[in-house]
Amino acid sequence: VAFLCAQPDKLAKAFGLNTLHKQAFAVIWTTTAWTIPANQALNLNPELNYALVDTERGYFVCAESLVEKCLERWQLSGQAVATCKGQSLDLIEFHHPLSHMNSAYQRTAPVYLADYATDADGTGIVHSAPAYGVDDFSSCVAHGLAYDDILNPVQGNGAYAADFALFGGQHIWKAVPTILQTLQDAGRLL
Repeated sequence: VAFLCAQPDKLAKAFGLNTLHKQAFAVIWTTTAWTIPANQALNLNPELNYALVDTERGYFVCAESLVEKCLERWQLSGQAVATCKGQSLDLIEFHHPLSHMNSAYQRTAPVYLADYATDADGTGIVHSAPAYGVDDFSSCVAHGLAYDDILNPVQGNGAYAADFALFGGQHIWKAVPTILQTLQDAGRLL
């Protein structure tokens, strides 16, 4: 899932570039698509090398060691044009992938540095929904997210709250195909 950079000048600078000539995205990989609507941050490993990959769909950020696997998975061609350590990307903000689909998602996800983001698989970038994972919760709270600001739209019955934008009232597991289709329609699913 691609998160559009909200601060392209900061991203360019982190990668040692003067400017970016096209849109840039941080790309995450997840097995729990139902958590994406409640995303509030992105986690990168401060010690990993990350690449800015130039493709026909824009620039994509992922772990340098995973560039070839990612391009193959995304069915795109491209090449890394710059690299930097994860620590250089700290606090750069990215738009929620559904921000342009519904105003309820018009928020940003800042990059927080976390050792649990690895390059063992995926993209080296972990999306963080702090209500739905201990590591996500700990990372977001450690970076100043107040308990009262943690998004928790899933009710005790396993369904999103009735008034939750785009997916309200749907059980999380039954909502996954709808979430994936919405991400596809948004141009954010790779």
